[in-house]
Amino acid sequence: MFSTDFLFDSGKLTTIMDGGAGSSGKGKLGAFVAKHADNWQFCCNTFAPQAGHWVRNADGTEYFYQTLNSCAWLVDKYEKLYLGPGSIIELPALMREMEENNIPPNKIGINPVCAILQDKDAAFERGEADLDGNSVPLNDGTMKKGSTCHGVGACTARRRLRRPDTLLARDIPELKDMLCDTSSEIITRLERGQAGLMEIAQGFQLSYLLPEMYPYCTSRNCTIAAGLDDLMVPPMFAGKVILNYRTFPIRISNYKYIAKQPISAQQEAGDGLGRSIAPGEHLTWDEVQLFDQLGYEYDKYEGSSGPGYNDQEEISWDKVTEDSGSPEQIMEITSVTKLPRRVFTFSAENVRQSIRHNRAGDNVYISLNFANYVDYELAGKSLSGVFFSDLTDKFRNWYHANMPELPDGVKLAFLGTGADTDEFIQLTI
Repeated sequence: MFSTDFLFDSGKLTTIMDGGAGSSGKGKLGAFVAKHADNWQFCCNTFAPQAGHWVRNADGTEYFYQTLNSCAWLVDKYEKLYLGPGSIIELPALMREMEENNIPPNKIGINPVCAILQDKDAAFERGEADLDGNSVPLNDGTMKKGSTCHGVGACTARRRLRRPDTLLARDIPELKDMLCDTSSEIITRLERGQAGLMEIAQGFQLSYLLPEMYPYCTSRNCTIAAGLDDLMVPPMFAGKVILNYRTFPIRISNYKYIAKQPISAQQEAGDGLGRSIAPGEHLTWDEVQLFDQLGYEYDKYEGSSGPGYNDQEEISWDKVTEDSGSPEQIMEITSVTKLPRRVFTFSAENVRQSIRHNRAGDNVYISLNFANYVDYELAGKSLSGVFFSDLTDKFRNWYHANMPELPDGVKLAFLGTGADTDEFIQLTI
């Protein structure tokens, strides 16, 4: 029914990225595009593990990625999956993803200078240690700037400062058989006429050099140019671009919740927490609710995960639920921090800016995910060959009220209607 072959060209890298502040369902889009195209041969990324991407299929299988492309589960469709030199790897996550996806080591290529996340990186960002890993009096770390406190910023700084305690992929014996010159292999494949798929993690709005967003940002730019730079692949190979947006953009929570008392294994078994907890550990939203019920103490840190654009306002999940017509409450929890997301109205300003910064000299296609948050009547639809005029009045009215006029060469191609990979409406363009 679906075909996404039109997104790939011989000798070019097709790029999928989030045009907003992340969590747009880009993993779902990456899986969909790769699944329904037969004219691509390899994939690549330069992810870092503070971002997570979910893929869920109608047969009940689901995958969570922090390291590998969202198409990693389609093992028979690609010749090789590359982690470029700008990547940061959390070793347990990589090993888990390879095992869950049954990927043989010969199908993974890892650049020798990929950085390896260390425990002290996260401890620094949580305010528990200095950059050397020495314990310090608990401080705010990076949490009040909306950081996930996963350690990626500290790891990035460590590598860029060329500190002797930097850990690289070439230092890890378990990765030896997967090391290769990823940039050279990718360029060679493209020179031979192969087509590749590159995914960029997080979202354009989190780019650290956007003046209106700094310092409420991530530790690098989220753009096509930055992705190619982190991959060490020249811009001449940039092909089509798919920008994914949410109908109701999000940012991560303004709050962090830190345990004040130890919870032993015996206690957690009786109280249903699911794990023992040490003082200073970050709590998930479910754990916060249990702590409140059980009378356990925690510290609540209030910061800010950043502003929206001038044409946005922050709203509630209750309003999204009511306006969509959904019979069930809509609310989202982040993949990594497990805390409720903030939610905003749509931004035409964001769309215009992200398109201008990410055109690669070829066609740009737009994917609007969470169309069902606008009109619940669209929930779960899986259709191809649909004309815009065939969509519901409610959605078309929302689109005309919120979406800016698209420049020449930029086309609306997909509407996401649910969590499953194939819950898309593919428009006739």
